[in-house]
Amino acid sequence: MMSRADWSKNMGSSAMTPDTRTLYLGSLERKRVDSTGDALVVRNNRAQTMRFPFARVSRIISSTNVDWTGAALAHCLQRGIAISWMDVHRDLIGTCYPCNRQYQPLDVAIVMWLEAPNGYEGYQNWLRSRRMDVLIRSVQPLAQRPTAAQWEFIKKEWVYCGRVIEHLPRNLQSQLLAYVGAQMAVTVVAPFNWDVDNRRIDLDVDLCRLLWAEMNMSAGSLADAITTDKEIAEFFERWITCNGAALVLHLNSLHRTAMRAITTLT
Repeated sequence: MMSRADWSKNMGSSAMTPDTRTLYLGSLERKRVDSTGDALVVRNNRAQTMRFPFARVSRIISSTNVDWTGAALAHCLQRGIAISWMDVHRDLIGTCYPCNRQYQPLDVAIVMWLEAPNGYEGYQNWLRSRRMDVLIRSVQPLAQRPTAAQWEFIKKEWVYCGRVIEHLPRNLQSQLLAYVGAQMAVTVVAPFNWDVDNRRIDLDVDLCRLLWAEMNMSAGSLADAITTDKEIAEFFERWITCNGAALVLHLNSLHRTAMRAITTLT
């Protein structure tokens, strides 16, 4: 477990406000999380205690070695703080959010769009357009652009087939999925839906893959230096701080596309 000083100093903000941070509760050491009402209280087996005020926490990544009290969970959910759990292999198990959601225009638009004829095909076309956007934005800053043959190969693999060369640590993708889930809870958008033919659309997974591809395309040689959990967390927070707006761009694009589609139905 990071010390409070390390946590405050090293974690870049991926939060909803500049003063909040992601709280990582990892490692193999058993911990117990309780709450005083205004802060989380984390204790380990060596009787060491740390307090993390709710006002400074945007979301939480927890390992399965952490025992949570009902009060701690309830206070997090009351404050809209999403909690994601990862297993010993650093794979995301799931995320919990507050259940008192009120549907927003984007959520309604997505549901109406997917329930309309050709809604699924329209969504897939939107997804391909966002993949192209990711590819263009990732290539633009490069000093050496891909050749025409390389561009066509990458476009075929990524834009049309959804395949990207992955060279970053696998648990970074789990971190991304947890981040996307937490942000969708904040914007009150369902992580998945069904179309008119009962085909499931996992919006959180699709958005995660868009960010994952962009992260792999833009990381370059930085990936070679990432080995420890702390380095992975620091890299992730810094990347999200600089590139987290990409998720907003994708959601805004989805909203515009869904609204145009359902407007033509009326």
